Order: sequence, then structure tokens, then C-alpha cells
Amino acid sequence: MSSGLERREVDLVVDHHGHDRHLWCDVEEPAEGGRGTLLIAHGFKGYKDYGMFPRLAHVAAQAGWAAVRFNFAHSGMTRNNETFERPDLFALDTWNAQVRDLVHLVAAVRNGDLTTVAPKAPILLLGHSRGGLASILAAGRGLDVDGVISVSAPADPCRLSETHRRQLEEGRGVEVRSDRTGQTLLIGPPFLHEIQSDRSGHDGPAMARKMSVPLVVLHGLEDATVDVEDARVLASHAGVEPILIEGGNHVMNVVNPHEASAPPSPQLAAVEAVLLEQLHRLEQEASSS
Repeated sequence: MSSGLERREVDLVVDHHGHDRHLWCDVEEPAEGGRGTLLIAHGFKGYKDYGMFPRLAHVAAQAGWAAVRFNFAHSGMTRNNETFERPDLFALDTWNAQVRDLVHLVAAVRNGDLTTVAPKAPILLLGHSRGGLASILAAGRGLDVDGVISVSAPADPCRLSETHRRQLEEGRGVEVRSDRTGQTLLIGPPFLHEIQSDRSGHDGPAMARKMSVPLVVLHGLEDATVDVEDARVLASHAGVEPILIEGGNHVMNVVNPHEASAPPSPQLAAVEAVLLEQLHRLEQEASSS
């Protein structure tokens, strides 16, 4: 079925408080049009081509859906995967900025600017780590989607030490290193300021409870980056059981880079199975409505 798929790059220019920002998107969809759209949101210091994302997009496209991988506008990443070309934008990143990106992406799907999918066809968000919590916050705030899958997502929006919090409160940045590129990046003061200015809107468990669409919470039992207890907390507030994956680490045991055609790890295969179940569920709901 791969021969019946189309792939293209789309550069969405979106507004962030009067400034043009870019959402670098890769779209893969059936040539005859998809039954719905899957949006894949990467995590902290991540990007659209990282690890599992190309394969998940390909699996969804083979199942008849349009799949959109994208770099968040303030990720610091462009189409050059070798470096953070815009560390200045990375320093401006916040949860609100990521939610705003998701709003722009959903609008682009509904308007036909990203995919050839019908405007009212279902949209599913799949977010990894920070992208998972951003998806929950967006859905909890009322984003027009039909479901969310979080993978390895934290429940707490601010996992900084007290020392780092004080640095941000004093107007200084917090240094973080990218082992992938060797760069030292900065988390800027706006990150903490926006959380403190709207604690309820950044409350992951509360937003999970507030969501009006289904939430599926996936987490690896061997995740050393985000504790599995976070998954239990998010799922509990959403009124669902978390799906805990045996042997799964933070990235579901997938190396980076990982070709879409390469065999999945057993843990990624488990994620794929859940994804396909959710796509099928949304198709059935759409056909019966």
C-alpha cells in the first residue's frame, strides 16, 4: 500500500503575538485522501523526525489516515536535523506557545491547508513526552480534536529544581544541554512566568479530567526520564486505565534516527497496536454519526 501514499513538505507560517513563526511539517497520506488526520507532537529537545515518529506516521498512512509530523515553532529546529538553528526561539518556548501551535495545526487541517482530508473528518493527537502533555493541555482547554494519545508524558508542567526556578524568577535563563547536537540551550523566564500566571490552565491532571474527548495514556515501565507514576496520575484523572508497556523506556526502545521501514522494537509495536485501535475506533464513530 506504500506506493499509494503521497509525501510532501509544508511550511506553515503562523502568528505568535505579532511575530511570524514557522511550523515545519511533513505530511504522508493516501493518494485517494485520508479518513482522518493524525498529528504527531514531539517532546522536549525533540523534532519531527526523531526516533519513532516517522514509523508511526507511516503506519497511520498505511492504515488510510493522513499523518502530519511537525516541529513546534519554538523548538529551535528547522529542516536541518543536525543542529538547533534557532536557539533564540527555543529560549522563548512555553506551554502556551505549544498549545497555540496545535490550534494553528488543527485549523490548517480543517481549512484544507495541510491535508486532503475532509474538513469534518476526525483528528487524533499523538504526543510524546512534553508533546503528550501539550496535547492534553490543548484538549483540556477545548481544542477541536477527537482524541489524544499521550506517550511517556509528564503530569507536572514544571519539572525544574528550586534553583532553576529561582533563576527564571530572577529573569535569568536555565541552561540545558542537547547530547544529540552538543549545544547548550536556554529555557527562558517566560516558561515559568506563564505557568505561574495560569496554574489551572497548566495543571496536567486537571486538564486530563476536563477533556471532552478520549485520552489514552501509554508509558514504558522502564522509563527513567518520566516516572511511570505520572501516567497513573494522568489516567486516573481522565477516568481511564494507563497502558503500561513492559520493558519500555522513555523512547519505547527506539534508536534515533530510525527509518520508517525498519522493524519496530516490541515496545514500539505495542504503541502501534494502540494507535491502530484508536484510528479504527474513530473511523467507526465517524461512519455512524
